[in-house]
Amino acid sequence: MKFIVHRCLPIIGLISLGWAAERPSAGPYREPFAESFPIRREQHLQIKAYADTLLQQQAERALAAFAPDYASIPAYERSLERYRDQIRKFYGTPPPGAREGRVTKLVQVAEDADCTIFRVWIEVADGVDAYGILMIPKQRKPKAPLLIAQHGGGGNPEAICDLDTRVNYHSFGREAVKRGYIVWAPALAMRSSYSGDEPIPGAARELLDQKLRLAGTSIIGLELHKIIESTRTLIRVRPEIDPERVGMTGLSWGGFFTMYASALAPFIKVAAPSGYLRDHAKQLERAAADDAKLADREVFGGLGHFQAIGLICPRPCMVQIGEQDGAINPLDGVRVEAERAAGIYRRLGIAERFQLQVHPGGHEFDTAAILAFFDRHL
Repeated sequence: MKFIVHRCLPIIGLISLGWAAERPSAGPYREPFAESFPIRREQHLQIKAYADTLLQQQAERALAAFAPDYASIPAYERSLERYRDQIRKFYGTPPPGAREGRVTKLVQVAEDADCTIFRVWIEVADGVDAYGILMIPKQRKPKAPLLIAQHGGGGNPEAICDLDTRVNYHSFGREAVKRGYIVWAPALAMRSSYSGDEPIPGAARELLDQKLRLAGTSIIGLELHKIIESTRTLIRVRPEIDPERVGMTGLSWGGFFTMYASALAPFIKVAAPSGYLRDHAKQLERAAADDAKLADREVFGGLGHFQAIGLICPRPCMVQIGEQDGAINPLDGVRVEAERAAGIYRRLGIAERFQLQVHPGGHEFDTAAILAFFDRHL
């Protein structure tokens, strides 16, 4: 039997590609699945090598991925919008159906010697309310500064406002209102296991994120919008809030949201993320070495934590970390990333506006230090 050999390919090449002469067969060709496993293995390893190479290259480019205009502070501020656009596009914020906030429900919870406490619902997207706790201090000037107090993973607004005891927040909301701050504590879609929360079928955070990504946004993108738009709404409708004195702080996941909400919303004048800062390049290198799994909130497209702080700059920012917080935020990496952020402020001649505060505790607020920072800058 004859078969045609292309003159550009040797016979051995044809055989290696699976081209061979027809041969008689008693029936259809069959082979065990295990014989093709080496091919599947090779496909997986090719993708792994490709991803690892991209991460290694990205780690090498990490320091160069943020190149704003340092000619002057106004020029610097003007040059930040393209980086904000990267964050918005990555997380899908504002989400589909986003709208100007509208208070749909306000319920007074209590009134005591320090403050009046409200539960507030603010519609910020089609059928979606931003819920939170609003604390209005009794002792305040006619116009008072507002602090956005963001709880962390597994937390809730009631915890950071000290409606019940959650030690790692160290009574933040209560201590803030005692000093004359209005406190707004928006909720994240977190299950608070210490509060007795039961699983909510079909609405676990990870599943919500998968569904939202299919719809063009993400759980983070939606929650960034909830935080920013609900705060804008309160500033607009509550006459006791001084719109020029708005700060934000949060612990852990709340530190992440403090960093990125402040980066996207210049009306937040001072930021104090706590319990959240990691060496951007090291995280990418560890992922490439199969030593860590990066969450969606960690790094993306070359922009990491110090670049997010660069989007807060020239506004004052204090990053707070506990010395005993190494399991979540290795202190060596914190210092490296903080120094990168500090360099941005130094180049603009405003080094005093950035601070790394290391306290002796663990994954918790040093409430007094955070409030002292806001006292200085708000």
